[in-house]
Amino acid sequence: MKALDVLCGRVFAPVAALCLFAMMALTIVEVVSRYFLNAPITGVEEVKAFLLGFTIFTALPLVTRARRHIAVRSLAELLRGRALAAQRLVVAAGTTAGLGFVTYLLADQAVSLAEAGTLTSFLDLEIAPAVYLFAAFAAVAALVAFEQLYVRSGSVRTRAEPAGPE
Repeated sequence: MKALDVLCGRVFAPVAALCLFAMMALTIVEVVSRYFLNAPITGVEEVKAFLLGFTIFTALPLVTRARRHIAVRSLAELLRGRALAAQRLVVAAGTTAGLGFVTYLLADQAVSLAEAGTLTSFLDLEIAPAVYLFAAFAAVAALVAFEQLYVRSGSVRTRAEPAGPE
């Protein structure tokens, strides 16, 4: 799925980097404004909360694509051949299912927030659209994980396991 690679590399990586930079810049401006000019910026915490969400959920497909989730490898060193391929298949299936469940939960939360018309405290921004986007980003991560599961399911039968982190 070349499209997922392009989406991750050319869209999500710059967006995640831009959001991270914006959080950093906003924090610097906030500190200078509050402590040196005695003029705090209203609603800056809400904006940083949205930026944090965008940073996390745009980076999630990137982390999934690189298979760089947190992993416990204590027993993986003992596995070889088919056992290692089967273990990697189970991990890929669990990752796919977990990300699919997170997508469902986010979408359900977005629907609830939209129905309630929930707004932020200071800036009166609607929360639901951001959560819908977070659900979409999680869905892309689930698709990336599914692609890896599909590739790995073929590797169990052929015993051709690509080298890489797990």
